[in-house]
Amino acid sequence: MSDQSSLLVEKLWRLKRRIDKGQCPSVDFVHLNVLLREPNYRNDVLMRVEANGTPELQALAREIMANDDGRPLMAKSSNQKLQASPVTPQKRRGWFARHALVLVPVIGTVVATVAGFTAFENRNVRISADITADTVWESGHRYTLENTVFVEGANLTIEPGVTIEGEPGSALVVTSSAKLFARGSRNQPVVFTSSKEPGARARGDWGGVVLLGKAPVNEPNARIEGVPENDTRGQFGGSDTQHSCGVVQYTRIEFAGFEVYQNNELNGLTLGGCGSNTIIQNVQVHRALDDGIEMFGGTVDLKNILVTGAADDSIDWDWGWRGRVQFAIIQQYRDVGDNAFEGDNNGSSHSTVPRSEPTFYNVTLYGSGRSAKEHRAIMLREGSGGHFHNMIIDSYAIEALDTRDEVTALVGMNALTFSHNLLANNGRLGNLTIVNETDDDDFGFNEELWIRSPELQNTVQVETGLQPSVTSESSPHFRPRSSVRAMTAKRPPKAEFFDESAMYQGAVNPRATSTWLDDWTAFPES
Repeated sequence: MSDQSSLLVEKLWRLKRRIDKGQCPSVDFVHLNVLLREPNYRNDVLMRVEANGTPELQALAREIMANDDGRPLMAKSSNQKLQASPVTPQKRRGWFARHALVLVPVIGTVVATVAGFTAFENRNVRISADITADTVWESGHRYTLENTVFVEGANLTIEPGVTIEGEPGSALVVTSSAKLFARGSRNQPVVFTSSKEPGARARGDWGGVVLLGKAPVNEPNARIEGVPENDTRGQFGGSDTQHSCGVVQYTRIEFAGFEVYQNNELNGLTLGGCGSNTIIQNVQVHRALDDGIEMFGGTVDLKNILVTGAADDSIDWDWGWRGRVQFAIIQQYRDVGDNAFEGDNNGSSHSTVPRSEPTFYNVTLYGSGRSAKEHRAIMLREGSGGHFHNMIIDSYAIEALDTRDEVTALVGMNALTFSHNLLANNGRLGNLTIVNETDDDDFGFNEELWIRSPELQNTVQVETGLQPSVTSESSPHFRPRSSVRAMTAKRPPKAEFFDESAMYQGAVNPRATSTWLDDWTAFPES
């Protein structure tokens, strides 16, 4: 193979890899064989990259075009036989025949190279050993977790489009000495799922993803659920409020949550002591056996979060979590699940600090109404505070809010606030709660009277506030029925994390023609 041809193939391979990493929004995927074989396809890709790629990718495209003579770089079919045209005085031999002695070895080399790339691209890599050095799981690969894999003292980077399959009993645990960088893209999310074939997958097929950090936790000697008590790698917590556990973006976690031992399951995503420099954005947890996402202390923030069909709580927190959340959706299925939110501080000492006190803006909670398994939207207990604003809480058959323990004190110290929310179709016959306050466990605090206080500007209505398609478990939509003008919303705080323009209730802008859920989310039944 000539040096020029080899260089062209190498550059086209580099072009494909960078497109796979999201460096050209107008090109979702490039098939290398077609790129080499079809000049028209190659020219179209190069033109789009030159128009819309990153500057680095545009420069690479121009280099390729400057040296591309527009000819195929490999045969169109691996079964195609090479035959020279007969030489006659009346007919000039074709270009292929005239260059056969040079082209045949070139094609052989390119085909071998492409075959190698294809095998490399589709390779399934089995992971059983712990990760103790910086590692990259590359686009175009599948990785199978054979057991619980710990990441220690290293960074694990997962490129866009990678699928990680968990076998029974497996999990990924990123210890407090390590970081995870799972950076998917809108069109190429990172997917953690079951190793079983589609159609045979179910909740609890594998463990889930655990990130541990060094941010404050109000439980001494904290260790994560699901990791054996004698394993020090499950420990977490510290004094660094800004500690980073890494980045998880455009990532789906499916069919997770196996039971490690009786009444102790891993969640879909567990965040223990993760600090504010951790980035958790555009993450879906689907059909988890236990909780969808659980925070144990820390200050980690969540944005653009979707939890669908969790068998226990959808978002759970304990031990002093003080993070912020904006744009989160909970969809609870008709046959499973408990609370949309379950918030605790510390069961041993309810006033322990740092106190759990997360802040929520622009959240949609859907509870599936009066179904086989009825749900509660929010339960707060054991001293947990929280701030809940611009939410839609819809179709919870039990109740929208249940507070327990010392609630009055929390409200008095402004550690618990609840305002500018829409509560729709909750309880029975439009009632917010069915709990008899004389038998309640919050010292007589009446949630319904508090919610209806005029100064809180909550709206209570009998009919649902969401579109009928919210009931679908295969293709749900979460757009509200009301217009922005009809909503009573509170402006989110002025902070880099919050989108201050989200002056509406719920996680989806009623005016938007597209949403942050598009392209990367999925809802497989099995």
